[in-house]
Amino acid sequence: MTIPNDDSKPDVPANDGTVPPAPAAGSVPPAAPDAFPPAPPAAPGAFPSYSATPPAPVAAPTAPPQPVNIAFWLYIAAAVLSVISGIVTAVTLSSTRAQIIDTLQNTDNLKTNGVTVDQLADTSIAIGTTFAIITLVFWAVVFVLFAVFMRRGANWARIVLTILTVISLVNIPWGFFTGLLQVIAAIVATILIWLKPASAYFAAVKASKAPRA
Repeated sequence: MTIPNDDSKPDVPANDGTVPPAPAAGSVPPAAPDAFPPAPPAAPGAFPSYSATPPAPVAAPTAPPQPVNIAFWLYIAAAVLSVISGIVTAVTLSSTRAQIIDTLQNTDNLKTNGVTVDQLADTSIAIGTTFAIITLVFWAVVFVLFAVFMRRGANWARIVLTILTVISLVNIPWGFFTGLLQVIAAIVATILIWLKPASAYFAAVKASKAPRA
């Protein structure tokens, strides 16, 4: 006895192997045989991270170290001593007028070209005094000027002060005892600004002014 077909149910064709079965719900379909493999993940650190924040600038030192402060005041003292040396030089040259006249009078075959011995003595004193004052005041000004920049951390000012200290050795004969004290103060100050704490201070100031990425 045959059972008639139920028209309410559709006929499902038999799978003869030519049609792949439908994937189950929620499953990932397999990749096609000729599909490219997925790209490997980027190695960490292979590319720069553009979202990283730039490095914070180096903070400038709030105050110079003690050797720099001591050196600054020694340079100021050297400047004051330079002015005093100029005054002492002027007074000393004026007091030697009689000796200069006596030396000129005892000079053989002295040609004055109509100028008296007194006038020659006065002229030599004026020239010597002017030269000494201008020279020593110049040293006073430059020591103060570059000492201010040095205290602020300018390394170029430290180099200039070192050179000026070496050149100022020629002022010893002109400044008498005060000139000697001036040179000693400048030498001690120059040694202080090249000590390790001072060098670290100048390097920190330079780093704080360097451009940052």
